[in-house]
Amino acid sequence: MAGRIRVLDSANRTMQRLGFLKPLCALVNETETSNLISLGKRFMERMTKSVRLSSPFDEQLKDYAKNRLTDSIYRDLRKAILENSGNSSLTIELQDLYLADRSLPSRTGKLVEANWRRYPYLGTALQLIKKGTYSALTRSLVLLAVTPQEELSAFLKHDPEHNPMRLSDSQAMVLLFCFIDNDAEALLPLFQRLIEIPEGSFDERAASDLLPGILRQTVKHYRNRALTAEERDRLALMTKTADSIDKWKEKAYTGGGARQEAVRVRLEPFCDLGLFGKPDRDRYEYKTTDALRVLVNRWGSVADTDRLLYEQFFATLAMARGLQVHDAADDEATEALVEAGEALKSSLGYSPITDVGLFAGVRMLTEKSRILELARSIVLLKALQKQDPALVRFTVDRMGNLAYVKFLGTVEQK
Repeated sequence: MAGRIRVLDSANRTMQRLGFLKPLCALVNETETSNLISLGKRFMERMTKSVRLSSPFDEQLKDYAKNRLTDSIYRDLRKAILENSGNSSLTIELQDLYLADRSLPSRTGKLVEANWRRYPYLGTALQLIKKGTYSALTRSLVLLAVTPQEELSAFLKHDPEHNPMRLSDSQAMVLLFCFIDNDAEALLPLFQRLIEIPEGSFDERAASDLLPGILRQTVKHYRNRALTAEERDRLALMTKTADSIDKWKEKAYTGGGARQEAVRVRLEPFCDLGLFGKPDRDRYEYKTTDALRVLVNRWGSVADTDRLLYEQFFATLAMARGLQVHDAADDEATEALVEAGEALKSSLGYSPITDVGLFAGVRMLTEKSRILELARSIVLLKALQKQDPALVRFTVDRMGNLAYVKFLGTVEQK
């Protein structure tokens, strides 16, 4: 969608661990519409569900309690876990048990019940959830389609064998696409500057110092264009955020405020996605990775974002992961697209072409080591429709671009 402002419209006090998006998407798919109060509170009820544990408590939980449960409100819980005496038992939030997992790249990001209103905003900013109605967008179905039922069930009942805070390769691909698609104008300039830092090591304060200039450059780029009132409000918010960060630069680090909040959502999730590493999982200090450098080099410029997403997204991911891949054959690509359309279709049988192509491309890469880029998916669908109009139908948007696809049968029925 060339021309729209690709900067997250809500980046303050949002969730850090991307695993939390799975139950959020599951919740919005349970009802046709919702509202912020209902969604936010139901989400927090699920995340803060109490789990009863009996001693002895494992070492990773003890380490988590020692380093993360340091607020005074956790004093008794922390003491009970660390003392681990006799046949004692305690109750702890479900999210704590998953965040304590030492296999996670980062264990910050515990959700706070008082901030329930803020957490759904990452879902709307990434176009997983529709603003206003807080209903499911098709891309949330893509994320759920690559999420095993065991992981979703683990948010209802503790399951140490299926920690939903971990991201599979498929989930990481879907969410990286969402971030690039919706925050490219902040992410790419930030990433370009971060990989230039000697030894690739930095903390969030150093990263946040880069944001004001990046946000102001975006505002300057759009300022004289014909914009909607909503878009002008977003530019005003970016300017306000840049000014707030500048005010914090000379002040003591507090771990909160605009300086940290605006950059944290552009650092912590990318630990889950494998683009940043953390020498200490409890501190906001980072190292860039080779995968990040591959992405930045292949991306090139903000103006090339659509080219990256539509023409070389999956090839870039394969290169970043060091995978041996081949282009998908026409027949297997077409089969994957039809299956994706069937999985994502609405009650009327239509699915957004981009989401169909994304889902098919993710499956082809993760399951068959085949590359199926979005641009090629669109070409294949056009050819299939021309070959057999009874099999494929399209709708177009107001600009005349293909928007939705509907399959009226299977490939074998042509």
